[in-house]
Amino acid sequence: DYDIDVKIEPETALLTGSETITIRNDTPHERPVIVLHLYQNIYAEGSPRGRTVSVSGGMPLSRVAANGVELEELPPRMFFGQQQQGRQEPGFRVMGTIAAVSLPEPLAPGGVLELEVDWSFTVLGSGGMRMGHLNNEIFQLAQWFPQVAAFDDVFGQDQSPYLGSGEFYTDYGDYTVDVTVPEGWLVVGTGMLSNPEEVLHPEAVRTLASAPALDTVVKLVSVEDREAGNATLPSEDGWHTWTLEAEMVRDFAFAAGGTYVWHATGAETGHEQGRALIQNVYDPAMPHWEPATEYAQHAIEFFSDYILPYPYPQATAAMGPPEVSGMEYPMITFITHFAEGRGLNGVVTHELSHFWMPMIVGTKEMAYAWMDEGLTVFNTSLSMADYYGTTVDQPGDERGYQMVVQMEMQEPIMGHADHAEHMFGQNVAAYSKPGMLLHTLRHMIGQEKFDAFYKDYAATWAFKHPMPWDFFAMFSEAAGTDMDWFWQPWFYGEATLDQAVDEVVPRAGSADITVSNLSSGVMPVEIKLEYADGSTETVVWPASVWAGTRTTTNAVATSGELTKVTIDADGNYPDLDRSNNEWEAVEG
Repeated sequence: DYDIDVKIEPETALLTGSETITIRNDTPHERPVIVLHLYQNIYAEGSPRGRTVSVSGGMPLSRVAANGVELEELPPRMFFGQQQQGRQEPGFRVMGTIAAVSLPEPLAPGGVLELEVDWSFTVLGSGGMRMGHLNNEIFQLAQWFPQVAAFDDVFGQDQSPYLGSGEFYTDYGDYTVDVTVPEGWLVVGTGMLSNPEEVLHPEAVRTLASAPALDTVVKLVSVEDREAGNATLPSEDGWHTWTLEAEMVRDFAFAAGGTYVWHATGAETGHEQGRALIQNVYDPAMPHWEPATEYAQHAIEFFSDYILPYPYPQATAAMGPPEVSGMEYPMITFITHFAEGRGLNGVVTHELSHFWMPMIVGTKEMAYAWMDEGLTVFNTSLSMADYYGTTVDQPGDERGYQMVVQMEMQEPIMGHADHAEHMFGQNVAAYSKPGMLLHTLRHMIGQEKFDAFYKDYAATWAFKHPMPWDFFAMFSEAAGTDMDWFWQPWFYGEATLDQAVDEVVPRAGSADITVSNLSSGVMPVEIKLEYADGSTETVVWPASVWAGTRTTTNAVATSGELTKVTIDADGNYPDLDRSNNEWEAVEG
């Protein structure tokens, strides 16, 4: 659990913070060392990184104390890739984005530790990633505080450095965060505002309280309020402290702006806590951002129904600088001010889908990026189709996957984000390829069975840390068959698919159909039969027909004069060359 005080000085972009972290050792292991993530050190000179960034000096720690005992900084040494064993000299060592805090006394199983840390850093306006500020007027803060590394029952204490490409893996906890900003600035973030009457005018306080019950959008702070200088209450010293509180979240982020307006509505979640507050903050100079409130409302309601009832009290979309592009955190997402129209809807929906994966279902993102990004691509395609009343995009439309294959830049889906040779290939392996394959799996076992599995997976692993093998095992159980034939080539390998119709020999009441597998990937063969009278039927051969062969011939019963045979006519499989998927009878 975290109790944090943070102050933003907009003119200098300086952030100063202090925190008390309460760590409960719920493991059966004695813990002599606690590992902290210092994400901002990716911007420190000499820090290991996998991307080009601006150098800002990182986030030096000015104070570290364990249960009241002040700890000195010790010389750095390499400790990546292995657990810290036994007693260490008390103190803390910093290596890049990792700090190892050696405790005066080991934290025993069932024990509680209070760790106090003070730090500061300069927020980058450009040259950063996933956070930053826009003209010193809007700040979006993420990866901004020293954070305890996850400890799981598979790998133990996570010591993975933040190198820029991979994302984050953290434990769940409760947060109380006091954010101090100038008078007139608005603050939204992970959690609920617990002191609205201290910073907002009474009418805005009442509007905020009533918004969750509404289906229409209301304005807590309007353009007129901003122009009249009534965005917040006046302050005697020119500063306001906003207190945000969140329970059972795996991270904390916030946005603060001196030009923001604030819109809100409500969403039906189906959760026992009732309706959720939906918030949108943006600069009114960007009016194309206003519909984000309705987009967020639809996304929260759709995913609550399709995946799992949304368990948190609010969801926020916050407009920000281009460096963030689109980035998700519990209860809040940062999105660039450039997004508009259907593109804005798409990125809002995508980022809010992340509120489920990985914010509720807490995956290890840098190692298994597909478990949050791939699932989110899949989720987004369903929600967007529902919003616009269209059919769901088929996997054959995934041009990025086709391009990366043609350019010979494929990376395995199960590859580590920081270890990829080709960034384009890694992006496809994390996003569009697994998203595409989830559509294939949904088609293979049927929507009803897949959707039931998906809900079960989310409910089983909510607020826990599933590994890929948990997902694979649960899906195989739902499908009722061993799916290793699928996971191995498509997730661990770089398989591609090219099924071709070689020959069709019509006979009385049947046809001999020969199909070749011209590439490395294995999939079922789905064949559409078309007859002279206009009728059609579909035949499916299981993937096992490819056992020990690349060409298979089967006799298929027919119910009329056969005129056309097509493999995967509806585009449910990732076939790269569809020019060889058809056979047509010769007229006459």
